[in-house]
Amino acid sequence: MQLIKRWSFRGGGSPLLFLGAAGILAAVVTVMAVIDIGREKQYVTELLLEKGAALIKAFEAGTRTGMRGAFGAEVRLQHLLEETANQPGIFYLAVTDERGRILAHSDASRIGQTLFSPEAMADLAPDITEKWRLAQEEEDGRRSLLVYRRFVPSAMGRGPHGLRAHPPMEDRDFLCTDDCDAKGMPRPLRGVPLDIFVGLDVAPIEAARRADLYNMLVTASVVLILGLGGVLGLFLAQSYRAQRRALRQTTALASEVVASMPAGLVLVGPDGRVAMANGAAESLAGVAQGGLIGREASAVLPPEVLKNPPTDEREMEISLAGGPVVAHGVSVSAVRTDEGTPVGSLVVLRDLREVRRLEAEVRRREKLAAVGNLAAGVAHEIRNPLSSIRGYAAYFGAKFAPGSEDRQAAEIMVREVDRLNRVISELIEFARPSDLKRRPVRLSDLAGHAARLIRPDALARGVAITQESSGGDPEVLADPDRLAQAVLNLCLNAVQAMDTGGVMGLGVGVAADGRAYLEVTDTGSGIDPADRDRIFDPYFTSKAQGTGLGLPIAHKIVAAHGGEIRLTARPQGGTSAMVLLPVAGDGAGQNAEDSDAGEYIGG
Repeated sequence: MQLIKRWSFRGGGSPLLFLGAAGILAAVVTVMAVIDIGREKQYVTELLLEKGAALIKAFEAGTRTGMRGAFGAEVRLQHLLEETANQPGIFYLAVTDERGRILAHSDASRIGQTLFSPEAMADLAPDITEKWRLAQEEEDGRRSLLVYRRFVPSAMGRGPHGLRAHPPMEDRDFLCTDDCDAKGMPRPLRGVPLDIFVGLDVAPIEAARRADLYNMLVTASVVLILGLGGVLGLFLAQSYRAQRRALRQTTALASEVVASMPAGLVLVGPDGRVAMANGAAESLAGVAQGGLIGREASAVLPPEVLKNPPTDEREMEISLAGGPVVAHGVSVSAVRTDEGTPVGSLVVLRDLREVRRLEAEVRRREKLAAVGNLAAGVAHEIRNPLSSIRGYAAYFGAKFAPGSEDRQAAEIMVREVDRLNRVISELIEFARPSDLKRRPVRLSDLAGHAARLIRPDALARGVAITQESSGGDPEVLADPDRLAQAVLNLCLNAVQAMDTGGVMGLGVGVAADGRAYLEVTDTGSGIDPADRDRIFDPYFTSKAQGTGLGLPIAHKIVAAHGGEIRLTARPQGGTSAMVLLPVAGDGAGQNAEDSDAGEYIGG
């Protein structure tokens, strides 16, 4: 016989979770069903336990009666066991010693065998209280509820099994079993602990479990279906609200993204009108917000874009809504729904003016690099021979009479060599790395120094010099010699721009963006609009005797100081050259030679 120490119960598998709420509902229903099944099983088990305990007590009462001689002479303990166990729902009734050996059994053939092993008896540990275990019969595999305790046939008993000596007992064989030592002689059972076991049929438990399981499944299915229906309804309602909220958020996000895009977007609807345009497109067209929506596409976009739409970006010089002709990158794509229904065309416009400016800046820097390489070679290969040529020209010129034709030719040679030397010096200065020795410098001191140096040339051309200070006298962290050279080049350009006289102004102050400025103005003819994009290129000059390196050198020096030069056409005529520099303590110590420090603001 194999003992089963505890009841093993497994509830049904959890149903498929339908979102979180459906899973919680299924779990609650399952737990409640399991609790109900367990409770019913517990009730039936308690009933069987009470039945087993009542049988044991009744058997003990019959034993006491038999021991007192109330039964006939042929009635013994074995007979009482057989009669007691001959009832529905009882598998067997047995009395054993403490080692599990059967002394009496409802099946007389089992007497003398072992009901339980000594180890199992030690584990069962019978005492005066009823205990129970679930067991499985080894012979037929039936499951039974085993109720057992210490066998106490006499309420006034003594000793481990409660037997008490009665005067008539010595003459009776009630306790004698079929293996008595002699007929009618009781076995010596005194001092031997006896245990009684009742094996009850668990079919009622199984039947109750099956019935309750069926009822539970029906009830749980109904509750689960109703609950899932409610959860599904709530889920669909929540999903609908969430989709509407997500749609509103997506629409707002898409609108914000479209509005914030730097490229212009124009959506042309199937009716040939502008259905949508972002702020960049309106800015390119030069109209107010919403000024493009609803207009005919032909009145906004050029015909070549509508008749031959470029699928890939194409550079085109076009005008939007009658605005100025500007270089744009244009691409057109068809807009369709998921079903393939066309809903319009999306025109993407990208302003290429900044790209063109950057390309020009790259070309200018490439020229600067070429000039730097040229200057390095010129410095070593040309300057020394020129010094020799100048020396010999001066030597031979001194041998001719003053005013002679030969003497004049020698002087021309000397002047030309000096001009070449000047050009080479400017090349070397332009190509030399900006090794700045910074210290605090007041811009008013630089302006005064430049005015003193340029005064002789200004007087020779009839140019007056004025100085003024507005907004304080800012101090910058700069190399005074290099920055003075840049300012002097700007002053020379201003004086040379006034062939018939005029006024050159020098002013210092603090600009609106917080930077210090030094401004050089003139009343000359100004800069030709055709030359505006080339004024900072090396070797470009509009003067007959110029080298074209004055502004590039000034540009290079100012860029090394982290500043910029702005050339502006003045409304009253002439040009303003403004040098903008960080004031001392605002990051002025950072070199920025790679920045675009030159800009012309035309008028």
